[in-house]
Amino acid sequence: MRLPDYVFTSLICLPAAFANLLGPSYPPPRDLSSSHSRVAASWKNLTSQLNTVLTDNKSNKTSGVYALKNLTFSAGLFSTLDPKAKDLQFHHTASEVANSPVGVRKVDGNSIYKVASVSKLFTVLAGLIELKPRDWDRPLTDIFPFLAEHVREQHDNFRLVYDVQWDKVTLKSLAGQMSGIPHGATEEFLQIFLAYKYLEGSHDPALTDPNYYGLPPLNEMSWDKANAIRPPVFLPWASPEYANGGYIFLGLAISNLTGKTMDEWYNDSIFEPLGLKSTYSSTPDNSTRSHAVTSEALDAQFIPDGGVTNPSGGLFSTINDLSKLGVALLNSTLLPSEKTREWMKPVTHTSSLRYSVGSPWEIHRYIHAGSGVVTDLYTKLGDSGFYGGIMVVIPDFHAGFTLLGASAQASRSSQALLAIDLIVDAILPALMEQAAAEAAQKFAGTYKAEDLNSSLTLTAVPPTQPAPGLNITSWISNGTDITDLVPVLFGDIGSRLVPSIVSETASGEIAFRGYTATQGRNPGVGSSSSLFSSFYDINDWTMLDQLTWGGIATSLFVFDVEENGAVKSVTPGAYRVKMVKE
Repeated sequence: MRLPDYVFTSLICLPAAFANLLGPSYPPPRDLSSSHSRVAASWKNLTSQLNTVLTDNKSNKTSGVYALKNLTFSAGLFSTLDPKAKDLQFHHTASEVANSPVGVRKVDGNSIYKVASVSKLFTVLAGLIELKPRDWDRPLTDIFPFLAEHVREQHDNFRLVYDVQWDKVTLKSLAGQMSGIPHGATEEFLQIFLAYKYLEGSHDPALTDPNYYGLPPLNEMSWDKANAIRPPVFLPWASPEYANGGYIFLGLAISNLTGKTMDEWYNDSIFEPLGLKSTYSSTPDNSTRSHAVTSEALDAQFIPDGGVTNPSGGLFSTINDLSKLGVALLNSTLLPSEKTREWMKPVTHTSSLRYSVGSPWEIHRYIHAGSGVVTDLYTKLGDSGFYGGIMVVIPDFHAGFTLLGASAQASRSSQALLAIDLIVDAILPALMEQAAAEAAQKFAGTYKAEDLNSSLTLTAVPPTQPAPGLNITSWISNGTDITDLVPVLFGDIGSRLVPSIVSETASGEIAFRGYTATQGRNPGVGSSSSLFSSFYDINDWTMLDQLTWGGIATSLFVFDVEENGAVKSVTPGAYRVKMVKE
């Protein structure tokens, strides 16, 4: 086959090197739990080491991993493609809980923890389900008229650096931590709420009775404090700033706009549809006491109902229920798939190149050793007082993990973060290795057309090399060997294929795209000498899908994958010929 001259003319203008695309290097792994899985082996190795340390009563060490002895915690994996992944769990019961006269004596997957700010994940998801899309762009003054009155009263004396622009703060800015309101704006909002006796004539108790929100009565000193309005931290949409108060606004707004109580909209949108039987939006009753992770000391924070603050950090759950939620998020069970993908994207950067912010995601960028491939971890951390935990969703692998912990010790937070790091360092490389192993088994090999002399041979590049994925080692098209032309067809010097469109079930038709790999020409962190001259070295996304034949890119390869993961055939899109796997 001879390419037209204009094709070659366009190719000589292309850059010499690209970076990795955002997304997976291989299709997501289907086996996380069997005795043959790298993930199960890594999990077993980690938990065996933890067991050794945490049951060592002879050692006097109290730092590092040994400090986890004082943390009661539960952790577990989940996967949309391997239901048995949820059985990969680890639990440790510190003496504080084990010897307590109240609550559970030995934690397991059904033990109930307070989840702190993991609650924010439930709140945004419920809002996405319950609210209309246009509601997210409505200013708070449109939802709460008393705030509009407050803004009008400020008008003549308004000072940008001292007064919150409530008419510019939207639900979307609150969810994305971009409202600029004070970190603890709760008090300000609630004081104004009562000072204006909001909607006094309404017949809806969800909007008129402060006690309905769990608010305590206020004395005269408290009323006076209503005038001490705190200044904003940033202007709306200027810079991310973690504000718990924003989620109290968000929870009240959802109740206002739906006419439901908080318990009702959590239950209607999430708890009931997903069958989360051990997840609560207010303090669970005494019937659950035998499953509660608490003690005489922990009860001080476990028992009190957070009332209006629950959307920010007052929910209760188990790792089994959180795993159900994680699978539901990845499967788009409660939202349309395009809405899930839109939601699981950054809202803003931080000053760190490894960390971005979503709604309410804290997005950590894990860099794999050897390949330099980036895997984004969509997480929500909870960290408050005696309780904390995390939900980690990893879209590239259709998997994730959860951890919940409790301790009355001041070191509870640092211990929980250490446990999370240990899990990340154990399973992220293992997930990549398992995905590579499955790709080698299922996708690598030779494919042949039935009626033409056309064939394609693929190998799997291991994840320890700079360009993991599938590699084209031989390509015959209608009797012509075009193997050496593959770099030209992809626009550069590589021949790498990576997944670009994979369904939630990872079966049916899966699209791969061919493109080139990182060549090491990118400037280092902190270097600005070639910030723009290296543009095409690191922005391969700008060049995708440009070289086409008959309207289909020469870089498109479509694989037919059965429900069990077996690969039947591949079709290079522009060549319009199906080749069956031998």
